[in-house]
Amino acid sequence: MAKSHSLLMASLILVITTACASSGSQAPQVQEEVVKPSEPMTLTMLQDGATISDEEFETMIAAPVKAKYPHITVQIVRNTKGADGLSNLISGGSFPDFMFTTYPQIKIHRELGTAYDMTSLIKTYKMDIGKFDPAAMETSRVYGGNEGMYAVPFSLNFLALFYNKDIFDMFGVTYPKEGMTWDETVNLAKNFSRTAGGVEYKGIMIPGIGDLITQLSLPYVNATTNKAAINSDGWNKVFQLIKAVNEIPGNKGATLDHFLKTQTLAMIPTYDARFAALEKLQGTPSQFNWDITQFPSYTERPNTSLASSGHFLLVSALSKHKEEAFEVINLLTSEANQNLITEHGRFTSLNNEQIKNKYGMNMKSMQGKNIKAVFNSKFAPPFPPTKYDKFATPHLTAAVKSVIDGELDVNSAIRRAEEAFNKDIEANK
Repeated sequence: MAKSHSLLMASLILVITTACASSGSQAPQVQEEVVKPSEPMTLTMLQDGATISDEEFETMIAAPVKAKYPHITVQIVRNTKGADGLSNLISGGSFPDFMFTTYPQIKIHRELGTAYDMTSLIKTYKMDIGKFDPAAMETSRVYGGNEGMYAVPFSLNFLALFYNKDIFDMFGVTYPKEGMTWDETVNLAKNFSRTAGGVEYKGIMIPGIGDLITQLSLPYVNATTNKAAINSDGWNKVFQLIKAVNEIPGNKGATLDHFLKTQTLAMIPTYDARFAALEKLQGTPSQFNWDITQFPSYTERPNTSLASSGHFLLVSALSKHKEEAFEVINLLTSEANQNLITEHGRFTSLNNEQIKNKYGMNMKSMQGKNIKAVFNSKFAPPFPPTKYDKFATPHLTAAVKSVIDGELDVNSAIRRAEEAFNKDIEANK
């Protein structure tokens, strides 16, 4: 039996070998699989609110994508008209493939139906969500309605207290230290509001109320009652801070130009975006001696800066190339690309200390600066947004102005703003 089986196998091998060697039309052909090159493709990125220069776009987005995916070209579309600009893109049928935007716009795009839930793509492409900064991801979830995953962070805006060492040295004042409270910072600022050599100096410029309230996670609206939530101890505390800064003699009207151009402002607690402007001064006659330290905090929330307000990436629900757009986002948030953006002055969105420590290493102006001090602060938790938040802005702006100008005390200004805000909420329910 075994011999018959061997003869049969030998006969089969002979037949197959003869057939393969034959040049006749019946001979089977062995064909190698041909992998077709990917078709050239252009993806458009919508810049919606979040700041990115042409140079940054080319260096941090377009070039890395082209290197990884030669068939993909990324172009930028800038929305300069706010809500009208988004409406025009939607109605014109030319809405971009993915978005580069700020955290409040996550909610806007979700409501417009332009943000795509990336949950399935995250699973398919095995993106590790745990690699991102936890506070940034919490912001994404809150502004995404806690349903699905509509955005992942590209870069973060961190906070620091920038100060002009030349001014401190001129007036013999000790440099600001890490871990200062707002009260300590305001008291320090009082040393500089004076005129010297015919030049008027100012002590400090602080962020606007829309940023400051995030440090205490203060909501605009009570989500249960749909009533204004701006008349609270927390909101009062923020108004009192704004009042205290503007009551320093000669300090009212401090601007960013006083710090960067005339260089007559001692301190400015602000976002890391200031680094780009300071880098431009490097090596010019306008260069000055500056440094940074930890962002001031409230006593009840030590070592806590403002809420995480980075720049986020979203896949467009209207795109015909959702998978390719997600692949691009996956690349842009990879360790390799996050190393690149961090070295060039964008703070990484990854919870990775090695990458964080490379911040600004290719920027001459940042050499020797106290960068590590900012890592002592954590981002404040985000508050839940509502669709009525936007109606608060004009009333809060008016309230702040009335306090700064001395027209109303803090309590009266807040009550007036609360009443007007509630009227707008009712009118728009």
